[in-house]
Amino acid sequence: MAGRLRVEHDVSSARWVQAALADLGSIAAVVPPIFEAYARILHPATLETPTGETDAWGTPVYGSRQISWAEAAVLIGDRLGEPQPWSVWLRRFGEIGRDLPDGSRLTERHALPDGSRIGEPHDGDIPRPLLATLASLLLEEHGDAEVLSAVWEGRELDPRGSSAFAAFPAGTSWWVRRRETRRLQAEHRAEQVAAVDPEVLAAMRAQRVLGLPREQQGRGHVLLRSPLSVFLDPRWVETAGLGWRHDRPYPGRTPNAIWPVEPHAAPAWFVATDLDLDVTLVGGSARLIDRILGHPAIEAERIRPTDPLV
Repeated sequence: MAGRLRVEHDVSSARWVQAALADLGSIAAVVPPIFEAYARILHPATLETPTGETDAWGTPVYGSRQISWAEAAVLIGDRLGEPQPWSVWLRRFGEIGRDLPDGSRLTERHALPDGSRIGEPHDGDIPRPLLATLASLLLEEHGDAEVLSAVWEGRELDPRGSSAFAAFPAGTSWWVRRRETRRLQAEHRAEQVAAVDPEVLAAMRAQRVLGLPREQQGRGHVLLRSPLSVFLDPRWVETAGLGWRHDRPYPGRTPNAIWPVEPHAAPAWFVATDLDLDVTLVGGSARLIDRILGHPAIEAERIRPTDPLV
């Protein structure tokens, strides 16, 4: 692979993680319950504020900035939505929805009186800036360890599941639509393949992937080996061969789990999120967790491995 990450072909070196994880539903389903202390890091939400301008189609243009969950709670106040069990954010702030005339239901972001709206936190993997901050803290506490990173093989990494869509002017013939759709799909697939390192594609084809939390659940993860210091610079994704493309809504993957290779099955720390989570979970020493909880750039809370996942 380009950069300093390399595909780890010996997936058996990480089987201990599967064996250590508990049943679904608790924190221990994502982070092994073998550590002294644990923390839940809250991924930042987004505050979108109208600029008073519109784009070429007349759609209002919004400016955006990241906000903490604490700031979101103040802004939302008593305008909480209906709690949902799908993510930590939705469990805490609820989902805003309204019924449409056709009987369907439209879910919306939290709208504020001044026309601003709050977008839900990034989910599915660890945001790059957060990963860089956390990596810096881990380096200070434990040094530049050699680590294994587990990266989910879905969303933007496996080109087999991606599609291209196109809008055509009224009156475009069926033949032209079919031809152009096929051409666009072929171009899209080629761009996707080019953005993923051949070794990663080969590992996925050969099913040299680690199922987290278990095998055969559509949650295979490619294993990568590297120094922890790789993640200090958020630009690592540009040379990692993990499908990173700036022109896509989901520009690429970051790891879903990272842990030191040594000592085997007894790492000093473990960092993980889940495909459906909008938080990052960390297990480690009491000192490490205290440092995470006190870090000015990290919003976190103390948890136990037996606590509910959401």
